[in-house]
Amino acid sequence: MPAATAAAAHETVRGLTLKAGHLIGGQLVDGTVPATVTAPWDHGLAVEYNQVTVDDVAQAVTAARNAFRTLRQAGGQPKAWLLALADRIAAEQEDFATLICFENGKLQPAARAEVAGSVSSLRYWATLEPAEEVIDSSPDHETRLVRSPLGVVAAITPFNMPLLMMVNKIGAALVAGNTVVCKPSPHTPLTALHLARVASDVAPPGVINIVCGGDDAGPALTASDGVDMVTFTGSVGVGKAIMATAAGTLKRVQLELGGNDPAIVFADADLDDVVPKIFQAAFGSSGQACVAVKRVYAHHGITDEVVRRLAELARASRPGTPYTDGATMPTLTTRAQYETMHRLLGDSRQRGAEIAFEGFSTDNGGFFAQPTIVAGLGSGAPLVEEEQFSPILPVIPFAATGEVVEAVNRSRFGLGATVWTADSATAQYLMEQLETGMVWVNGLGRPNPAVPFGGAKESGVGREGGQPGLDAFAELKSVTFYSKDLGA
Repeated sequence: MPAATAAAAHETVRGLTLKAGHLIGGQLVDGTVPATVTAPWDHGLAVEYNQVTVDDVAQAVTAARNAFRTLRQAGGQPKAWLLALADRIAAEQEDFATLICFENGKLQPAARAEVAGSVSSLRYWATLEPAEEVIDSSPDHETRLVRSPLGVVAAITPFNMPLLMMVNKIGAALVAGNTVVCKPSPHTPLTALHLARVASDVAPPGVINIVCGGDDAGPALTASDGVDMVTFTGSVGVGKAIMATAAGTLKRVQLELGGNDPAIVFADADLDDVVPKIFQAAFGSSGQACVAVKRVYAHHGITDEVVRRLAELARASRPGTPYTDGATMPTLTTRAQYETMHRLLGDSRQRGAEIAFEGFSTDNGGFFAQPTIVAGLGSGAPLVEEEQFSPILPVIPFAATGEVVEAVNRSRFGLGATVWTADSATAQYLMEQLETGMVWVNGLGRPNPAVPFGGAKESGVGREGGQPGLDAFAELKSVTFYSKDLGA
């Protein structure tokens, strides 16, 4: 790692953090609770900042509520706000990428791709507007379906996409006519604080609020009577807690939760093409993505070959810092993910699994880990059933199509799945039978804000992206005019 580059990045992040603040009611506010962010790739590099209190969170909700009342009376220009925010992020793309690299650990190309995706997302949302459509008419009446804003939206976002997830939620919320209070993961607050500075004057005071708090900040938002909707991306456990809290006031919830996405590889698949794509989908983010491939089902006639090829790719991989020349995968962001990886590996050994390749790992100085490829497990093993969110991948054989469908659907998760086969009838059957929110056939999912994103079962409630994602932030209202002149 070029030390001068890492040191320069550290100084840049410190400088940006000193200029930033929490955005409450149009003002950048200093927090009062000392906290520290340590680079997951170099534990000797840290940046101090101040978190807000639950009272500050309450003030942000009040500011959002007041701004919403103003918008309902006077209207607003969400498209202009989103385009202005997109332009400002684009102008500071390198600073945002440096922040993401520092606190998340992403490699620089991935961090830059996230920033570019965030700009594209905001510009996409600026093309949409709440639709109004005629759903019934006759000579004496006309019924329209209109979409009204909900009010104040609490947006709680994860550490693995600290910028993209936040702007996705801001875009949909504002286009639907709402105001928003954003709270990032405490693992990645610095990106959000910089976004707060960049966004401080793109919209009227209180329309966009961003607060970075501790473990008490999220519950303060979700329990608030001033919040009308909670949109959350993160773990299943926290999602369930949010849903339980929201039940007290019947808040609208949009929950994008965990995944245990299978890659299903049939005997007729082109392994030269398929295996590298599966490997990249599994380990490009060190497994730290909800739609990362987390289990592979390979037809028993090709299982050994799939395992061998994955192990070869794992052996050639190079974990590293954002500034390591030749690094192919990032560090893990948190100690919890590092420990989960080793817990699942230890359990797999006890179950008699074959460790086809065990990657090098260390938490000395940073959370570094090569991929580990595991064979010889079946349904019921924690590595197969849980969302590991780390670079360890089981490969499970299957003999028949019905068998693999049953194995996949047995999971409590249902986010996405990839199907790899040259037979269109097989692909069609799996597309219909798999209990997932998304299926990709002979390819990988591509980020696209126009495509609805979300899962079945414990992988979430609702959809993000596209018109369904916009409708999630609106109240559908039917209005009937008994004289067309009234609606002219």
